[in-house]
Amino acid sequence: MQRFTPQVKLYALDERHSGKTWKQVQQGIGEKFNTLPPSIRAMEKWEKEIDREKLSRMLIEESRKALPTVEAATLQQMAEGLIPVLWRARDAEEDVELEGWLWFFSLVERQLGGTKFERFLSEYRRRRDEEKERR
Repeated sequence: MQRFTPQVKLYALDERHSGKTWKQVQQGIGEKFNTLPPSIRAMEKWEKEIDREKLSRMLIEESRKALPTVEAATLQQMAEGLIPVLWRARDAEEDVELEGWLWFFSLVERQLGGTKFERFLSEYRRRRDEEKERR
């Protein structure tokens, strides 16, 4: 029996909650996660047995398991990417903090892709501006 990640379960429950049929949810899982989707029966069971608290615990546990791998990759990226950028900026008497943040943003953009990065930044700015106007 195939086990599905908490992300797949969360996606299935969110899509169902938004009004989609189980068939539509299955199709969405196949497309988004590039995997064979769970059976309708399995998803119905998730709907009955999984609440937000249980799903949150599952996501935290999955993150905890992935932490050593993420930590090692992050340290390697910093050693190979960020630290040389900071030294070059310091040697050139440039703004070290600015260069560090620019490196970080370029890293995020490479992970997300340019289109998503721009969309997320635009949404962040829009929400920030709305919050400022409310104050």
